Amino acid sequence: MYRVLQEQVNGVKLRILTGLVMGTLMSIVMSAFITVVNTGVDAGYAGRWFKAWFLAWLIAVPLAVVVGPLARQMAERLAR
Repeated sequence: MYRVLQEQVNGVKLRILTGLVMGTLMSIVMSAFITVVNTGVDAGYAGRWFKAWFLAWLIAVPLAVVVGPLARQMAERLAR
C-alpha cells in the first residue's frame, strides 16, 4: 500500500514539475518574442519584457499543470 501511495505522490510531483518547467519556458520565449514585435528592442526592453514575462508566468504555470495531462491524453488519442 505504501508503494502505491508513493507512486501516486511521485506522479503528482512529476505533473507539477512538468507544468512548472513547461509554463516557465513557454512564458519566457513567448513574452520575449511578443515584446520585441510590439515594442522593439531599446533601452527599456528588459523592463517591459520582465513585466510581460511575470504576468504571463502567473497564468502559464497553473494552466500548464491543469491542461498538461489533458493535452497528453488528446495527443495519445491522435497518435493512435
